[in-house]
Amino acid sequence: MSKLLGVGIATLDIINELDHYPDEDSEQRALAQRVELGGNVANSLRVLRQFGHPSDFAGVLSDDPDGRRIADLLDRYGIATRHAHTVDRGHAPTSYITLNRASGSRTIVHYRDLPEYDLGTFMGIDVTSYDWLHFEARACDETAAMLALARAQLVDQPISLEVEKERPHLDQLWSFPDVIFFSAAFARGRGFADPEAFLTQAREWAPQAVFVLGWGAEGAWLSRPGRESHEHVPARPIAAVVDSIGAGDTLIAGFIHARSRGQGGLEALEFAVRLAERKIQQPGFAGLGPDDPAEDPNLLCRLDDLAELDALGVSPRGGGHDLEPLIVVREGERVCAYRNVCPHNGSPLSRDPHDFLEQQDGQPRLRCNVHQAYFRLDDGLCTRGPCAGQHLQPVEIERVDNRIYLARQAT
Repeated sequence: MSKLLGVGIATLDIINELDHYPDEDSEQRALAQRVELGGNVANSLRVLRQFGHPSDFAGVLSDDPDGRRIADLLDRYGIATRHAHTVDRGHAPTSYITLNRASGSRTIVHYRDLPEYDLGTFMGIDVTSYDWLHFEARACDETAAMLALARAQLVDQPISLEVEKERPHLDQLWSFPDVIFFSAAFARGRGFADPEAFLTQAREWAPQAVFVLGWGAEGAWLSRPGRESHEHVPARPIAAVVDSIGAGDTLIAGFIHARSRGQGGLEALEFAVRLAERKIQQPGFAGLGPDDPAEDPNLLCRLDDLAELDALGVSPRGGGHDLEPLIVVREGERVCAYRNVCPHNGSPLSRDPHDFLEQQDGQPRLRCNVHQAYFRLDDGLCTRGPCAGQHLQPVEIERVDNRIYLARQAT
C-alpha cells in the first residue's frame, strides 16, 4: 500500500439532520445530531486509510477541548498526527452542518480561528518517505512554497492538489501538481457551466497535470496532458441521496487509491465515481473500504476512554468472536479485561458500562450489582459474596499506543 501525506485542514463537524431545510427566522427540531471528523484532507485520508494506506495528517490543531477531540478522532480512524502543528491559542475549526434528509443536500457554516499550516513546519517533514502527497489549495502563498519544496525533493512520487473554491493567489499553484482535483463549484465560480469547456481552459493553466472534475449527479470528467478530448464517467441512478457530506473528498480518495494500485486514469475515475455513489447513499464514511480502523472488531476502547482508576463495560464488535461483553479495567498504566459474567450464576456484573467500581474495605473493587459480590481488580478474585474464592474469567488484551485490542489469541 502507498504511504500518504495529506496537507490541509481537519475540523469538528456538528451535523444536524432535518426533514426539510429551515425557513429564515424559524425554529425547528433536528431529527438527529452527530459529531464527526471533517475537513477536506482529513475526510480523504479517512477513506484512504480504510483501503489500507498508511496516512499522515499535516495541519494545525488547537489545544482546546474541540481540538483534542479532533485529534482523538484522527487517532480513532488510524490517521497519524506526527506532523500536525498544535497551537495553544485559537479555536478548533468547527463546521455547523444542516443535512436535509429530504434531498441529502447539506449547508455548511464554518468557523476557524487558527493560523494556517506553514512552510517552516512543513520543512521538518521528510517528504521523500511518502509515496503520494496530497494538498488542499488554501493559504496559497504558503502552499506554493510547500509544493515547490516537495517538487524539488521528490523523484517520481505524485503530488495532487484539491481546488474546492477560489482563493487569493491561487494561480501560482498550477505548475507543481501531477494531479489537480477541481470541484464543480470552483468551475462555475470561474464562469463555466460546461465541464469540458472548463477543462479546456484549465489546460492552459497546468499543461503538465491530470485533471479530475467532479460534477455531482452527472459524474466526473478526466483530462490528460496531450489529449484534446476529455473523458467522462457518468453517474449511475440511485434510489436516494442520504448524505452528500464529503462526496467530493471520497471521489478524490477513490482516485488516489486506484492510481496508487496501478490502475489507469479512466479506470481509476470509474472506481472513484462508484465509491462516491456509495458514500452519498449512507450517513458518514464508515465502512467505505475493507480495512476501516474504526470498525476493527478487535478494538475494544482507547486508554483515555478510562480514568486513571476506572472500569468500562465494552462489547466486541463481531469479527467471529464468541465472547460475552467485557469489562476493561485500568489502574494507571496497567490495563486488564474480564468477561462481564459473575461466576455465581452467569449474570452480568452490570449492564451500565460505567457502574462497576465500588470501595470495599478501603480498596477499589469490581462489584456485581445483582449479588453484591466484590472482585479484586488485579486478578478478578471474589473477596466477598456468594462466589467468594472464585475468579472472574480474564480475557487477553493488547495495548497499541492509545488503543486497547483483543489479543490475537482471543480471536
